[in-house]
Amino acid sequence: MKRVLCLFAALILCFSVTAGGTSEAAGASTMEEAIQSVVVDKEPVAISFWTGTGAQNYPYLEAMVNSFMEEYPNITVDFSNQGALNDLTVKLTQNIVSRSTPTISNIATTTFPEYIASGAIVDLLPYCENETIGYTDEELADFFPNYISEVKSYEEGTMYGWPTNKKTTDVLIYNKTFFDEHGWTAPTNWDEVAELSKAITEETGIPAFSYDTAYGDAAFKTLSMQWGSPYVTADGTVDVYNEASLEAIDYYKTNMDAGYFTLPSLMPSANGGNYSNVGFKKGECYMFVGSAAGIQYAIPNSEAGDMEFEVGVAPVPQKNSENAVTFSKGENYAVFSNSTEEQRVAAWLLIKYLSAAENNVEWFIKTGNLPISNSQVEEPEYQAFLASEPGSAEYYFALEANAALAMQDIMTFDVAFADSLDFTEEIGTMWKSVMIGGADPEAALKAIDEEF
Repeated sequence: MKRVLCLFAALILCFSVTAGGTSEAAGASTMEEAIQSVVVDKEPVAISFWTGTGAQNYPYLEAMVNSFMEEYPNITVDFSNQGALNDLTVKLTQNIVSRSTPTISNIATTTFPEYIASGAIVDLLPYCENETIGYTDEELADFFPNYISEVKSYEEGTMYGWPTNKKTTDVLIYNKTFFDEHGWTAPTNWDEVAELSKAITEETGIPAFSYDTAYGDAAFKTLSMQWGSPYVTADGTVDVYNEASLEAIDYYKTNMDAGYFTLPSLMPSANGGNYSNVGFKKGECYMFVGSAAGIQYAIPNSEAGDMEFEVGVAPVPQKNSENAVTFSKGENYAVFSNSTEEQRVAAWLLIKYLSAAENNVEWFIKTGNLPISNSQVEEPEYQAFLASEPGSAEYYFALEANAALAMQDIMTFDVAFADSLDFTEEIGTMWKSVMIGGADPEAALKAIDEEF
């Protein structure tokens, strides 16, 4: 990914020259003329929609797109899965230069700065605010503020993205059977995590707690901000070389050295990987922080040689209630400038359809992705899902959804800036080098601060 975006940055000038601005691609129509054509006159328009959705979840999204075309029979959507997010980004980046991008796609937050700088995507705020096809202030207020703030954060006074229905966050996953046997409840703060981990390790001889490294920066980012570090300020300034960051690192490293904490790659069953779930099911840890959307991979299967126990899910522990924070994860939609105004209007209508509460219930229940609005949460069928009983097919998805929704008021997002992808990778490398390789944390943080 890093190499692809570096290449893309080098080709920005080339694209800017060949594109001749966005007005040429958009044709002569104004937005109002396009709305008249697509919405009122119902003139035919064809758009393409690329996604990076897993094969298991793709059919649910495909069904939503097909329903959209039934509601808007004059709009044809060429919908296709481009593989994993990294594969999707590679294809988008290549096609931007050749001006053969799709009309709409989901893209990673870290990709937005490069695409905005090149003029590859369009500002969606005019569509969002339009009286005919946009949202009223009341309707916009229904969406969770964190997601709207994120898509408006890329450039002041704009909205270059829109939150997808592919959102998740980290949660605490724990061996509920073991906890119940000891009369314990899920820890709510890091002091409790350390205390319980010490007790578990002393009883079992096994490190009790792990933090996934699939998102390499997740542990340090969350802990350092909970400890009081600015991390990355709203204007994209990196600020990680500070006392709070060092204290957060020391907290985890001290518990690692004592044998109470671990990382996925150190667990025998993980085979050097970044996920704790395999080791968790084998009894190689008793609780871990990982992505809510991955809960199904943490459920033990005795036929596969896993331990037999009930799984519990809880919000991410906090340092204290005064500085509570956790991060949302997931892509945002972007509409590409290599499109006509009619196509942009049609793409916006598709985005709105994919964001409507009544269209998302099956998607959320079957995939474990999280709602982005209050009305989505309040859908009667979704409320019934949240109350799922143990033993039901959706029970564990309901557990992670409830834990995630309980953190909605403290949810924040990654600040995207020009070097945010490289920065994220450097943080992940730093975390492992300190925790596993014995690198000096102060020197490592100072180097990152100076680089960015």
